[in-house]
Amino acid sequence: MLKKIVNDREFLKDTLKIAVPVTLQGFIASSLNTLDTFMITTLGTEAIAGVGIANQVFFFFSMILFGITTGASVLISQFYGKEDYGSVKKSLGHTIKLSVLVSVVFTALALAIPSQIIALFIDDALVVEVGSNYLKWVSISYTMTALSFAIGIGMRSTGNARTPFIASLVSFFANAFFNYCFIFGKFGMPRMGVAGAAIGTIIARALEFLLLAYVLVAQKGPLYDNFYNLIKSDLKFFSRFSVVVSPVILEELFWGLAQVLYNMFYAKIGVDATAAVQVAMSISNMLYIFAKGLAGATTVIVGTKIGADEIDRAQDIAKKSLLLGATIGGALGLILIVFGRPILRLFRNLTPTVFESAWMTLIVLGIFYFVRVYNSVSIVGVLRGGGDIKFSFKLEMFTSYCVGLPMAALAVLVFHLPLHYTLAMISLEEVVKMLVSTPRILSKKWIKNLT
Repeated sequence: MLKKIVNDREFLKDTLKIAVPVTLQGFIASSLNTLDTFMITTLGTEAIAGVGIANQVFFFFSMILFGITTGASVLISQFYGKEDYGSVKKSLGHTIKLSVLVSVVFTALALAIPSQIIALFIDDALVVEVGSNYLKWVSISYTMTALSFAIGIGMRSTGNARTPFIASLVSFFANAFFNYCFIFGKFGMPRMGVAGAAIGTIIARALEFLLLAYVLVAQKGPLYDNFYNLIKSDLKFFSRFSVVVSPVILEELFWGLAQVLYNMFYAKIGVDATAAVQVAMSISNMLYIFAKGLAGATTVIVGTKIGADEIDRAQDIAKKSLLLGATIGGALGLILIVFGRPILRLFRNLTPTVFESAWMTLIVLGIFYFVRVYNSVSIVGVLRGGGDIKFSFKLEMFTSYCVGLPMAALAVLVFHLPLHYTLAMISLEEVVKMLVSTPRILSKKWIKNLT
């Protein structure tokens, strides 16, 4: 099968055209949070834990955005394959409106009750103080992030993955520079500590959005429409749009909630475990962007083929993408296991306890990595790209709430296990997910033309 992948030039060309820019963009986007964590390590364990918990709020927010935009991506790619550009524009307009609405809600909550939100995760006064201060500031960037998500997914779904990548690249360097200025008080800027990291993020997200908006208007491609047409109501189309997008939003909402609950369990293990998991996950997520790149490419290619009524080709691409995902995941897991310890040494001022806990966590993540990448391609790329939204939703809900979270509760509340053993028990969720999704994909029942 690997030989067939290599010989399928069209598959490789189409996949690389989208996956490479999406992967590079994901690498940069992931680097933003890793950069914050890396710079914050100089301020102590409480700062790492506080910023890490505050970023869980952003993670939950981004999961909802991811649900909106990936659901929209299914429609946009299928409409684009069908050359129905009017519906492409309408899909983008509804994506923007929903994304901004969610951002306003999260911003309002973060500004109104930041301490109460952080206190849900951990009972440590200093961590709550640090985390709430960071959360108040960084929430100002949420609406710009929502707009960037919406425009970026629209561009990728119509074959333009280059512009979102460039915008993320600009955002990354801006974030690095302004983090340095405001965290440590350089170049005449005030020394603001963790709040400075938030200021850097705000400026970076603003630049990213402005660049995407400029290109959208300047190129006047299949996504472009005047502002009124993008925001005007079309109840008939919205009903059609919501049938596809709503299950994906709910899936990401409840999946994101599950991840937040996992972090609450980690916090119950202790402050050191909370800090360790933030550091380990920031490293793991830097590699996971390869999975997101392949999954994103699979969504667009499969959706476009189904929209063009090339069903057999869509099935062939799905199988090849899954095999490629498992292979890449195995290689990435090996990297985490072999190079995890040297990478951790780059994070200065980690206490010995945090360092060793993070190292053991990376080993567990590495062991299960090929399954995690396989599932990303199968759920986000194949099932969603093929329009099998309801099955994807049911599968995610079952594995998260009937497997993963019960395992977390047993590990922490009953057996009182350390972080790495807790993570190993939670990872059984991924194994079940793979065993259920594979027969579905092989059966072709996942192929549904939504246009």
